[in-house]
Amino acid sequence: MDKYLSFADEAAAKAVLYRIEGAVEASEGVEAVEGYEVANYANIDIIGVIHKPTGATETVDGMAVPVMAPIAGWHINVRLMPDEDGSALSSFEVFPATPMRVWG
Repeated sequence: MDKYLSFADEAAAKAVLYRIEGAVEASEGVEAVEGYEVANYANIDIIGVIHKPTGATETVDGMAVPVMAPIAGWHINVRLMPDEDGSALSSFEVFPATPMRVWG
């Protein structure tokens, strides 16, 4: 199942899509280790900021080109595998009429 997601920013997306493993807290004789990010889902497609035309144009090198503006949010697609629980994604799900990018 494909999910189209929009988060407030990249940090908010990472908090849901990834977890930290291998972290070790410092203690006597042991140095702290930050750990590493592990994806919570097998198929994550990071799109990031999406821009859309504003309707205005500007001239660049003698040609009219559309002026673009960012759409609010940090956008990511996730294709859930049958054994993956996507319930943590439901509050971030959006339903674009024409997705910017789809799974092939």
